[in-house]
Amino acid sequence: MVLLGGLSMVERGSAIDKHGRMWKAKVVPLAEAEEEDFRFWFEDLSPEDRVNSVDSCLIGCLKTRGMDGTPRLRRVFRIIKRKRKIGARHR
Repeated sequence: MVLLGGLSMVERGSAIDKHGRMWKAKVVPLAEAEEEDFRFWFEDLSPEDRVNSVDSCLIGCLKTRGMDGTPRLRRVFRIIKRKRKIGARHR
């Protein structure tokens, strides 16, 4: 058991991803999980790492559902026309 910044956690294992980063699996008590999750996403990762991590999670989820990769996103443009109110202009 490791005490880090007042948090008690148990390290379960580690792995290296395709980008050469080391990932460690840790078990923390439920009461401390939110603080540890915040620390991981906002203190340990750069913005680029966050985007890559979410993309990797999405690809992993889609593979469990039989899809090969991330679906292509498409842009949708809509023009919203406001309805004119009669007589509201000169009050």
